[in-house]
Amino acid sequence: MKSRVWMAALVAMTVIAPAFADSLDGKQIFLHGDGAGAMPCAACHGVDAGGNTSIGAPKLAGLAVGVIKSALAQFANGEGGNASMQYIAQALSPAETDAVAGYLSSLK
Repeated sequence: MKSRVWMAALVAMTVIAPAFADSLDGKQIFLHGDGAGAMPCAACHGVDAGGNTSIGAPKLAGLAVGVIKSALAQFANGEGGNASMQYIAQALSPAETDAVAGYLSSLK
């Protein structure tokens, strides 16, 4: 009986773990959104995170993790940014915010 429980737990972890890992992949969230309301950052900031001055989307590539997290926290609180950024920041979980900030800071 115990072996069946352990086997079921192992199968569940095999199915659940990749989905959880994907949700914490900063690059995937940046390029495709999080599937829970946060739109893809790349839609405005560009796939290289180089920004789009014509719509006021700044370059994000290479910014420090703390700078990105601070900005997203302000947007989530309704401070600064535009309505789209406020909505996106509110839709990101803390772990997703960390993942996106880490990804963006790794870019040049």
